[in-house]
Amino acid sequence: MVNQLEFKKRRDFGQVINDTFTFMRQNFKPLIKTYFTFCGLFVLASMAAMLMQQYKMVNIINTGISNRYGKGFGIGSVYGIEYFLSLLFSMASYSSMTVAILSYIAVYVQKGNQTPTTDEVWGYFKYYFFRVFGNSLLLMLMLGVAFIFCLVPGFWLFPFVAMMFPIMVIENGSLGYSFNRSFKIIKDNFWVTFGTLVVVWIIVTACMSLLVLPTSILNMVTMFTTKTPRMNVTLTMITTVLQSLSQIFTIIPIITISLAYFSLVEQKENTGLMERISNFGSNEKPVDTRPEEY
Repeated sequence: MVNQLEFKKRRDFGQVINDTFTFMRQNFKPLIKTYFTFCGLFVLASMAAMLMQQYKMVNIINTGISNRYGKGFGIGSVYGIEYFLSLLFSMASYSSMTVAILSYIAVYVQKGNQTPTTDEVWGYFKYYFFRVFGNSLLLMLMLGVAFIFCLVPGFWLFPFVAMMFPIMVIENGSLGYSFNRSFKIIKDNFWVTFGTLVVVWIIVTACMSLLVLPTSILNMVTMFTTKTPRMNVTLTMITTVLQSLSQIFTIIPIITISLAYFSLVEQKENTGLMERISNFGSNEKPVDTRPEEY
């Protein structure tokens, strides 16, 4: 029997990335089940809003192409209710995924590297979802401002913001506590954490791009090889659906930041080592002392 992956241990750059995919492989079915159980509704809502937005955009673009004066390109016609709904549901979809996977990992670690049940994950999910969702809006706004005014602050803040979510769920941290805790544990390990996240996001972006690339290319070819250039509505809708489904790949960086979190905490506090020492010679599993409402 293959030993289940241990989170509470020190890892270097390569080990964090390798163990990300090891954990995915060992827990593939329950992770996918968790994703669709807790995130499926949000993904469908986000997909529906994006489909309405893209359908509207295709009509605006096609009207503008066929009309030399570009009528229909007003800001009000582009940024309608569909646009803001797609933003809202996309944020809700990503927040639900973050909470669901982090809840899975939190229970997994508490149970001594055993697969959580759906009810156990739900206990965490319902407690943390609105906290993470609300804080995500503030943190994304902060990152957006940092990237708009100057790219460097945005890139610098990125690993600290990413680390805040495991702290919120695993340590039951508030926004302020998670912010300070993130800076504390990443201190002296910024470049390793930043580099790990960048490499993983490059892999995830490549996977997502490969999924939507065929229909995107076909749409562009169709548009520029016809006598009257027009975007194909069907291909655009298919591309949008594939973009929504490809969000499943973002499970990977959530696992990565969780492994990085446990590694950094272990380096600074040796919590995993102390637990193993205290449990040495005992076959009993640690007792879960969390309140039942979790």
